[in-house]
Amino acid sequence: MSALTGGQARYVAKHHCACRTGLMTLSLLLLPRIADAQVTAIPSDERLTGSVSESKTQQQWLVDLASDRQSVEAHPDEASAWLMLAKTLHALGETETASQALDHALKLNPKLAEALIEKGAVLADLTQWSEATEFYRRAVAASPDNTMAHLSLGDMLLRTGEFDGAAGEFRTVVRLDGKSPGAWQGLGLVHLQEGSVDEAAEDFRHALAIRPGYIDAEKGLAHALTAAHQWAEAAALLKSLVAANPNSSEETVALGNVLAAMGDKEGAEKQFARGRELANDDLILLRAKGENNWGVTLRKEGKFGEAADAFRRAIHEDPGFCEAHDNLGGVLWVQKDAVAAMSEFQAAVQCDPNLASARNNLGNALLYSGHDLDKAIAEFRAAVALRPGFALAHLNLGKALATKQNFADAENDFRCAILIEPELASAHMGLGLALAAETSGVSAEARAEMETALHLDPALRDVIPQAYLVQMQRQ
Repeated sequence: MSALTGGQARYVAKHHCACRTGLMTLSLLLLPRIADAQVTAIPSDERLTGSVSESKTQQQWLVDLASDRQSVEAHPDEASAWLMLAKTLHALGETETASQALDHALKLNPKLAEALIEKGAVLADLTQWSEATEFYRRAVAASPDNTMAHLSLGDMLLRTGEFDGAAGEFRTVVRLDGKSPGAWQGLGLVHLQEGSVDEAAEDFRHALAIRPGYIDAEKGLAHALTAAHQWAEAAALLKSLVAANPNSSEETVALGNVLAAMGDKEGAEKQFARGRELANDDLILLRAKGENNWGVTLRKEGKFGEAADAFRRAIHEDPGFCEAHDNLGGVLWVQKDAVAAMSEFQAAVQCDPNLASARNNLGNALLYSGHDLDKAIAEFRAAVALRPGFALAHLNLGKALATKQNFADAENDFRCAILIEPELASAHMGLGLALAAETSGVSAEARAEMETALHLDPALRDVIPQAYLVQMQRQ
């Protein structure tokens, strides 16, 4: 990622993805592109989660992002500007671009603890535990009194089985901030692992006293009480946990064990039967995730046929595995089997209407294979509503709107795509062509955008109408 050019900063400052009026059609659409589908990640404890997306509208997020981009443009040599940009991108769920912004920040200031912590959080989101651990270690070294750095490092060490090291980090947090529920929760998990159930229970109670309703601490306390044969309290807590999450096989079986110990054979058998059902579902999902992730690996290696087979095996294991349908559709699209790809994208959207990548991919299929412009636009709009930082969905929506001669909205989405991903060449070209179509000529801004696109990807010259090329050469 690079800083915005002067022209980019001007239109970001002026428009914040604002609209203009349009008059003519674009002469050529840009080439279609199916976005990379999601890799199914292993669920993590809530303390291992990075940025949590706040409740903001799409426009609010984009305004925040525009402000961050302006700061980077104004202060490209300030690590703090890149850090703020990364935080916004991370909160939007755009981990790749957030990671790139953090690389810029850390290049400028390798000891910026907050950036090191944020980079670790991005890597943790991607389940890259060892890499995340190293960044957290660097954060602790850079800022020894930073409680978040110690807590995050403790989480990673706990995740990777280094219990002594994890306990040391959690104790450091308690020393620095005795009111940290996460540190007490972490200590409880370490003690539970070591078999020190009374100490574990005390730790979990500390966490709950600071933060009532802390689910992870309630789970830990329930297991500590069970290990200590404190059946009545354990049963009450486990019943509450199972009522809140009926699909938790671990707590369901734990409740069955406690009820059996208390002599409630009928209640125990009911929980065991339900636990067997849930465990079987968990096993099916685990196998399906394994096949799906293997397919993702094969796809990255260019082995599309083998990847398709892996995704099909995932779907065979779990027909409702939405990401596998989306991933299979993406591979089939690359293999130019548009009909089969369309079917998989539709299946993905049907089983999970909130899967932004599937909405975007289905929109592409509808636009370029189904030739249903209105439905394609609806899918692209759904994708950007679900994921405001989805640059490719904004790009595709812009192309579809331009085809419909709705240049005001098309320009808006091209600008949004560039705002999110400044080096997205197709978005610069789309914006340049839309601006030219609006005025029936190549304005200075239209030319600047098309030249930026060509600088990033010279092959896009083929989509510029000859009349525009002539005008650009005269200017």
